[in-house]
Amino acid sequence: MNYSWKLSKFDTEILGYKVAKIINIKNNGDDVSILRNIHALNKNLKKSNIKYATYRVNANNYPVIHALEKSGYILVDGLITLETITNLGKHSTDSHIRIATKDDLTSLLEIAGNVFNVSRYYHDPVIPKDKANTIYKEWVKNTLLGKFGDMTLVWEEKKVLGLITLDKKGQIPLVGVSKDARGKGIGRELIESALNKFGDWGIKKIIVETQMTNIPALSLYQSCGFIIVDSHLTFRWHES
Repeated sequence: MNYSWKLSKFDTEILGYKVAKIINIKNNGDDVSILRNIHALNKNLKKSNIKYATYRVNANNYPVIHALEKSGYILVDGLITLETITNLGKHSTDSHIRIATKDDLTSLLEIAGNVFNVSRYYHDPVIPKDKANTIYKEWVKNTLLGKFGDMTLVWEEKKVLGLITLDKKGQIPLVGVSKDARGKGIGRELIESALNKFGDWGIKKIIVETQMTNIPALSLYQSCGFIIVDSHLTFRWHES
């Protein structure tokens, strides 16, 4: 098969129309073949009543990137992937950090609706801002309830001011600190505590992703020992 995709149930439910995640577009080695593959993919998406689809492509895959642009795909995000090794044997003493409970849901939803506005959902003009907010609120809610990821840690001082989600696949999906609490080292403490928790689980390599334009986040991760290992661009197709 020259392409593959799957239905994104989470985005479909929130956006109210069928959304797909494109898994692969085969690079046959020449521009004409790649364009042909994308054309066939688009026909298949339309036949399947898909209204919106995204494809994350390695930033070095120029032939496919150029073909996507020629085919009307729009660039909506650039991601940097970073890795580090867990803090084996280390344990945070920050008394402000604890495991989140269902009682924290209201506070976490408030943070989620205000701190993740650098992602592709907010950069794409065809996605309403209220839907983008809903996506992250539902993401945090599902993680807290154990449907996504495995644990949420919070930083609390009188009220919850920050969160970090952990996935036992060795990933940190979300990190967020309230705007009025930034610059206090909360993000660093959350990351260090997450690395400790991964270490307790016996997970050695940890991956995190952030937007290419999110310089503060990149600096924070690198100061915590993460190194850049890859980069990707996200393109989207939309049937108008």
